[in-house]
Amino acid sequence: MVAFLKPAVLLFWRELPRAVTAGLFLLAALVPLIVSWMVDAPSWMTALAVLPPSLALTSVARFCALVARGEAPKLGELRRFDPVLALFVAGCAVLTGVTVVAGALAMVVLPYALAYGTLRDKPGLKALRGGAILVAFKPLWALTIVALHWLGGFAAAASTGVLAVVVVPLLLVVTATQTIGLLDEIDTLQGRTWPARR
Repeated sequence: MVAFLKPAVLLFWRELPRAVTAGLFLLAALVPLIVSWMVDAPSWMTALAVLPPSLALTSVARFCALVARGEAPKLGELRRFDPVLALFVAGCAVLTGVTVVAGALAMVVLPYALAYGTLRDKPGLKALRGGAILVAFKPLWALTIVALHWLGGFAAAASTGVLAVVVVPLLLVVTATQTIGLLDEIDTLQGRTWPARR
């Protein structure tokens, strides 16, 4: 796992200005949700306010997966989002208050699903399936990613959201780099090659 941190940080550093812009894009998408919490809006309005950050998360994750693959993505990639995966993210966010299973599913499967969808060009439910397979393949690595995301969340919260513009894209690049490694390992075991890296 630690072997993926250094290359991920170096790739992130190379694309730092654009990655920070992607983080700002995600932070801007959170404004309706933050406002709905601050004004104590009705629950249906808060549920709808979860959709913009969910859509933004899928496009920022796509951008970060391309960074992890060694490409130099343009900011136009932020306009490409996965609506099915975004609905899954929003559903898990809304249902987390009702059932712990939704939150656990989102925390464990979602990081891999976001990266897998871009790396294998399989959006929506196929990305969720791929994320679940990667979690089943190396469950301890998935828990490590969850722990990294928790630490990143604490860092972003401690800075009152200022570090979120850097921490979120960095964690998504780390997850995508690890996903590339897992996919390469699975492909080696299966005896076939995929264009996971270009």
